[in-house]
Amino acid sequence: MIGFIGYLLLGLSAFDSLYMTVITITTVGFSEIGAPEEITAAYQTFTLLLALFGVGTALYTLGVSFEALVEGSINDGLKIRRGLRMIDKKSNHIIVVGNGRVGQAIVHYVGRHGAEVVMVDREPQPDSEWPIVIGEATEDQTLRDAGIERATTLIAALDSDADNVYVTLSARALNPALHIVARTDHQHNEAKFFQAGANRVVNPYEIGGSRMG
Repeated sequence: MIGFIGYLLLGLSAFDSLYMTVITITTVGFSEIGAPEEITAAYQTFTLLLALFGVGTALYTLGVSFEALVEGSINDGLKIRRGLRMIDKKSNHIIVVGNGRVGQAIVHYVGRHGAEVVMVDREPQPDSEWPIVIGEATEDQTLRDAGIERATTLIAALDSDADNVYVTLSARALNPALHIVARTDHQHNEAKFFQAGANRVVNPYEIGGSRMG
């Protein structure tokens, strides 16, 4: 903006001012606007200062942005590692799989009642007060990272019935004594969940409808 205004004050048109500002800051190096006799000392001095400070400012801004990005990634990584170390020390905890609206409601409810909670989700949750394992809950290693062998309960609250059935199957195989509560959005799928090893199957929409009725 400063370069654009400066060239306007030096007598260039709006388009020429924009052109000179862009090629100066980006160091493209095309020829200057105007005949040789029109390129005054003031014109050259302003272009020189714009090149020095404009490029410096652009590089500084880029550096700060890159540093913030790297620091954010490092901090997220440290939080995840700290969370995994906390999980390694947990036992008799509840694993909540899925951090959608249903999963969040479950976490808040059981957390308020003093239960130890470990979350499992595909996406990081930097503001979460509970430790979280980032990964696919349908993979056995993700459930192991959540301490499934030491947990008392697993709540499968993903948005997909198919994923919840698969999580139920995997969880039952990894911990035969685990109490498993599974979410379903379709009542006709309940039998499949019980066959997969669920102890209880819950349809949140049916519960909501019965309370409103």
